[in-house]
Formats: sequence, structure tokens, C-alpha cells
Amino acid sequence: MLDNPSLIYEGPLNPWLDKQPAPLVLLHDGGGTTFSYHCLYPIGRTVYGIHNARLDEGGYWETGISGMAAHYVKLIESVLPAGGEILLGGELLLHSDAGGHSKISHNLLNHAELMLFEGWSLGGHLSIEVAWQLANPPADSNRPKFKVLGMIFLDSVCPTRIFEIRNMPDTTAKPIVKSPEELKEMPLREKVDLNMTHARMMIARWKMPDWKGRETEIPPTVLMRAKEYVQDEGQTFVDYARDLQLLGWDEYHDACWIKEVVELDGHHFNIFEEVYLRDVTMKIAAAADQLDKLDY
Repeated sequence: MLDNPSLIYEGPLNPWLDKQPAPLVLLHDGGGTTFSYHCLYPIGRTVYGIHNARLDEGGYWETGISGMAAHYVKLIESVLPAGGEILLGGELLLHSDAGGHSKISHNLLNHAELMLFEGWSLGGHLSIEVAWQLANPPADSNRPKFKVLGMIFLDSVCPTRIFEIRNMPDTTAKPIVKSPEELKEMPLREKVDLNMTHARMMIARWKMPDWKGRETEIPPTVLMRAKEYVQDEGQTFVDYARDLQLLGWDEYHDACWIKEVVELDGHHFNIFEEVYLRDVTMKIAAAADQLDKLDY
């Protein structure tokens, strides 16, 4: 298992800058992994990835999305103990195919068996929750202070909009319990599917942070959206909001915090495949530079 957070790339030291580029912290997908982030090319700044700390236990948190985010704040503090400026990012929750299995290319799967298997993430939702908690530390806290300069969403759909379209969610669903022996023998693909199922349950119960009256404190965000629709039968779930330019986020504080929408080549499930890697890397790099304007 990788360190958590894992250092994906260490950014170059630029002595001619008044300040160094803020690190980009990428939060995991619904399947619990950060494999696709490790496929990116360097972007001129330090990049960390945070995978689900309970990936091998099935990925369920009794404390839900907020409890998960609180733990990830501590993980961020562990690698950046002095605090400072950071960028957050992540992707949409991965959904399974018609046969109930996570959708991912065979090329990625072959590599993932050596590292971590990747699906597309609830990282955008986690970014909002982490940003909220960093903006609202306990009054007596002496923990490191962070400023979130911005967020990058990779095809992340607003959950409340999806729930309206799909007439969901089922908030009565119970987590799937597996014995330690079963989890130990479970192939990574099955663990990803289990994490995915539990992620949907937690999002269904998540109360999104309410920034009413403080909308200007929501970190400015670049929303990246896949251009294409998924064609395979059973894969249309991720495309229900595809016709909406803001992927439903206009329902969350009128999307006043989304500063730009950028289109990505490919569809939801293949934006990290090799043919699109340079494109998505360049667009992530440009978004990070836009949100973290440096003085030369």
C-alpha cells in the first residue's frame, strides 16, 4: 500500500519566485484509489494523492463524508505541518457497469495490479467538505492553518442534482459487512466495487456544507467536464447531467464559486487513458496556475 498521502510528484524549487507554487492535493475516487493521478505527467508543482484510508476494509466510514474529510485534514497536516496555501482536487464517484463491476480499461487494470486500481472519484465532494472544515477550525485550535486557493473538479456531478434526476437515494441501505478473512482474500477489483457501493451510501446521507452568507469564502473552482457520452449499456448513470453545462452545480450556491468550465477529451471513464493523458495533464496544470497566480 502507498503512503497516505502519497507524494505523486515533488515540484521544482524556484528560487526566483517570491513564493513557491502551492501543492495540489488530489482526493480519491469512489473506488478508494488514486491510481489515475499517478498516471499524470508532472505539472510544475508538488502533487499529493490521498486514497481511502479504509480501502482494504471496504471503504465505509460510520462518520460519513464529514468524518472521512476530518481524517484527511489530519493527513494533509502530517505532510504540511507548517500549514500554508494549498489546492484541492478530485473526480466524480465511479459507478459500476451493467454487470456490477467497476468500469475501467484493461490497460489500466494490468498496471493497477502492481499498484492501485483506479476509478473516477467522489474527490470533488470531499474537496468541498475538506475546504469547509479548513475554513471552520475549532476556536481553540492550535493546528496548522491552511488557505485553500482553489479546487479542481474532474467531471464531478452535483449529487443533489443526480438524486433529483434519478429519484434517489435510498438512505436506508446498510453497509456490507465482510470478515477480516474475506477482506484479506478479496481481489482488488472487488474491493474497489465494495468501496464504490459504500461511497454511494455515504454521499446519499451527506449534508453538503452550507456557506449561506459566506459564499465568497468558497474556494474558486475550475470545473472540468468530459465532452463525450459513455456508449456502453448500463453506463449512462454518469451522463444524466451531461447536458447541463455545470453538471448540476448551479443548484449549490448558484455555482457562484465556479470560475471556469473546461472540456476534457473522452468520456467519464477514459479521460485518464494514455491517449488523453497529455491533454488532461495540461488542463490540470493550467487550472492550478490560474488558481495560484504566482509573482515572477
